[in-house]
Amino acid sequence: MCRFYVHHESWHTEDRIYPTIKGKNVPVTPLPTHNTICLSLPPQPTPIMKLSVFPTLLLQLPLISAQEPCDSLCQTAYKAAHASDTSNWVTQNLTTDDPFYSTPSNTTSLPPGTLLRYESLPRSIVNTQYAIPPGLTLSRLLYTTEDIDRKPIPATAFILLPYHSQSPDSANKTLKTVVWTHGTAGRLRECTPLNNRNLWYEWQGPYALAQQGYAVIVPDYAGQGSDIPQGFMYEAGYLHAADAAYSLVAARAVLGSLLSEEYVVVGHSEGGMTAWRTNERLAMPGQEELLKAGKFLGAVAEAPALRPLDLIPESVRRADGGAVGDAVSVLFLQSLAGLFPGQFKIEDWVTDVVLGRLALADTGCLGVARALFGNLTAKELFKSLDWLKLPVVVDWQKRYNGAGMHPLAAPMLVVQGKADILTYANNTEWDFNQTCETNPESAAELLLYPEADHDMAALISQPDFMEWIRNRFDGKPVEKGCRTRTLERITDNFKSVAAFYGSVAG
Repeated sequence: MCRFYVHHESWHTEDRIYPTIKGKNVPVTPLPTHNTICLSLPPQPTPIMKLSVFPTLLLQLPLISAQEPCDSLCQTAYKAAHASDTSNWVTQNLTTDDPFYSTPSNTTSLPPGTLLRYESLPRSIVNTQYAIPPGLTLSRLLYTTEDIDRKPIPATAFILLPYHSQSPDSANKTLKTVVWTHGTAGRLRECTPLNNRNLWYEWQGPYALAQQGYAVIVPDYAGQGSDIPQGFMYEAGYLHAADAAYSLVAARAVLGSLLSEEYVVVGHSEGGMTAWRTNERLAMPGQEELLKAGKFLGAVAEAPALRPLDLIPESVRRADGGAVGDAVSVLFLQSLAGLFPGQFKIEDWVTDVVLGRLALADTGCLGVARALFGNLTAKELFKSLDWLKLPVVVDWQKRYNGAGMHPLAAPMLVVQGKADILTYANNTEWDFNQTCETNPESAAELLLYPEADHDMAALISQPDFMEWIRNRFDGKPVEKGCRTRTLERITDNFKSVAAFYGSVAG
């Protein structure tokens, strides 16, 4: 067991070994198959088994109420989705099978941005357990971020490093740094992108960015990977922004000058919302700790899922009595119930069909949720949509999600497909225009892609946002003000279906 303690700013270790990373001595204890740094990790108690993170055990139990509302067609869809979801998990149970994810007991006494644990994964692991492109280096970290009361909570993240530096100066190995904020993955800890063989969203973001020579820092968001009492706080953009900034602060503690002082945040869907919220939060007063992440150059928000309380009724309206295709609302309701026990009860607002399927939903990720809830109508999903008007929910969107027409800390590029049926172009345009009207000094651009859906927009926009990112690092000035452009396609014979290798995008 590798055991380190943090005392003030000194690291006190047992059996010190000091390898050098970019001239910095970093204490580590080698393990048989991993190169690990463990910080602030006293002996851990035996983990308490949680049913929600034991998918294989759950499947062996009688389905009871879940059996009735999930008929044979539902069961068939569920089993296929469950097999797909879990086949992509690197570790089937994070609580019992991988001590990396255990939370040090003194986490609550450490400031946000503290590196708790770092692990550079060896070839024997990445070559067999991950599907990342050859030449990339994968490492993972456990660090502290903050909750809504600014108290420290644990979170996980991973880092992708390119094969070599793009600097023309052979002596300069510093890598331009990007924080990638991912889209919806699921609710369980096991659904964390770090635990996915494809790291979720693969060529949509992290692979593509790393292959362009960027160091890519990817926060999992608190509650995905890490274990926190309230569970994963879905769509909590104000808090995800803290996860993004503090993941970079923690990464700097071990990678040092390998990472550029300047950085850009890029994200899609829930992550697009997070990139937007990060740009807003860094402009707010009282964010000095987040600003330690470095010099923020701007954000790319792809298909941002900005305001759930507006997107959900719009999806119901568009369904017009048919299948809503809405699995994420159930994930959102589960998150609200975890955040506000006693104030918000999911059973008050969803049907018996949904309630009966929740146990199954808690055995997989987004794919399972879509299989269980994606073909239900609004009447089959909800008893009523009045929960959207509850004071606790309205307050959630303001405080946790961070919705509002806030100033931007740096330039922003927004990417949106006009055929998006998950985050609607009209909604994104409204938010963009309102932000610009309220804050006319903003430097922002909205790119619209005709016939592009939610995932397609993230792929076909890569030449555009990659150039935008390069311009930010090259110091190219951005004019104040906002503009919207609709991109013209060259032909009508383009492929319009996005394919992903083992991950379900959303």
